[in-house]
Amino acid sequence: MWGLFLSALGWLGLNPVPFIAELIGTTEPALKLLISILMAYPLAVVYHKFIRSRTDLRNLYFIITGLDIAYYNFGLTLYHNAVPIFVMYLTTLVCGPGKVNAIITFFFNMSYLLIGYTLTESENYDITWTMPHCVLTLKLIALGFDLWDGQKMKNGELLSTTNQKTALENTPTLSELIGFVYFPPCFLVGPIFSFRRYSDFINEKYPLDNGKEYEGLALKRLGQGIAYLAAFQIGVSVFNIQYMLSDEIWDRSIFYRHYYCGLWAHFALYKYISCWLLTEASAIRFGLSYNGTQQLPDGKAITKWDGCNNIKLLRFESATKFQHYIDSFNCNTNHFAAEYVYKRLKFLGNRQASQFFTLLFLALWHGTRSGYYMTFLNEFMIIYMEKELENIFQKLEIYDRMWSNNVAKYVLYVPLKIYTIVFMGWSLVPFDLKVFSKWWSIYYSLYFSGFLLFLPWSFVYKPLLLIGIKKLKLRSKDRSKVE
Repeated sequence: MWGLFLSALGWLGLNPVPFIAELIGTTEPALKLLISILMAYPLAVVYHKFIRSRTDLRNLYFIITGLDIAYYNFGLTLYHNAVPIFVMYLTTLVCGPGKVNAIITFFFNMSYLLIGYTLTESENYDITWTMPHCVLTLKLIALGFDLWDGQKMKNGELLSTTNQKTALENTPTLSELIGFVYFPPCFLVGPIFSFRRYSDFINEKYPLDNGKEYEGLALKRLGQGIAYLAAFQIGVSVFNIQYMLSDEIWDRSIFYRHYYCGLWAHFALYKYISCWLLTEASAIRFGLSYNGTQQLPDGKAITKWDGCNNIKLLRFESATKFQHYIDSFNCNTNHFAAEYVYKRLKFLGNRQASQFFTLLFLALWHGTRSGYYMTFLNEFMIIYMEKELENIFQKLEIYDRMWSNNVAKYVLYVPLKIYTIVFMGWSLVPFDLKVFSKWWSIYYSLYFSGFLLFLPWSFVYKPLLLIGIKKLKLRSKDRSKVE
């Protein structure tokens, strides 16, 4: 109940949080968020020491501690996060856990979230009740589909292997639903996880007493989260978005502006990475992250604890194309988008249409500001070009020879790494600034390079590239005839 305690200190004028926030140069809501994320770890320790042995108290513990965190951060506006829980419980009772319920759950939760954004969103990065609500929205939408999949299984329909792992044949009780939503490590910033995982966890289906190696892994993730938090603080103090908005940036070369923007974006993403690492540390320490076992080549089996992993650090830091960022960043949300949006749009009969509407959904999920839509449009354009370009190059003999040669591989790595850093900056600027006038001014200072590179791909660069490759092949054939 530390949240209530700190709130009480605030009422008495003794709360140290505003002073500390001013001291370290952040806002009070941001510091309260960080405190809440960090406090989930000791809550996990308390859970294993005092609560886990009491099966009747497990779910109640998560409800009480989760609500405490919600009240500390959002006060009485936490009721917004409770409304969809009761609505879904009632619609499931009335409509049954099938198709109709899944559709109602989808549209109700997205509508509630968008109305919330409309009422609370400003030009700044706001920490209001809508922040955990976006996580809640995905969890409940997924739950609606999982209940529907459970009915399909009962009727003998075949499901994919992934859907079989999350499908629910039994409807959650109201208390289980509240505990699932307010689970303390993941309530505020995610990652999202299925109700099936939560149910297996509280019903002791995970081997939490076999070696307890998850405790060491949790500490490792905690250390990584703190390190990335420090790197974020240092990075954004050196590379500042306000500098890019100022007239001073025009005194620098166009190459400097691009690379500065790219490095700013790289460090700006550490804000999210640090939060996910810290929440994953707590989720592992609770035991929620159990993800089965993996057989090693030597015959040994290891237990996996990456069920709540939201960032693949090595892939992210070594990315040489944008697909690497998608594969490594915000993994659970990307998995949701793939399983519950992209694959469910199969009836459209067009992969690019499914991808476009999936990205549109993700933009809507983030908010109503133009910057979100520009960022996901950038992603669509870049991924589209990268995939087509890679398909063309893979048909050339020289492509495989270059990537199989160690020297050529490392030589190619440098320009590709610069490309990903620079244009990640280009893509992320609208997301961070949100307002059209602000992100457009930075695009102007970058001479709209991203539009010039990615937009004309299909009707300018691709035809020219194919013509060039065709001419080279004809020349090589003519030379072989002469020889």
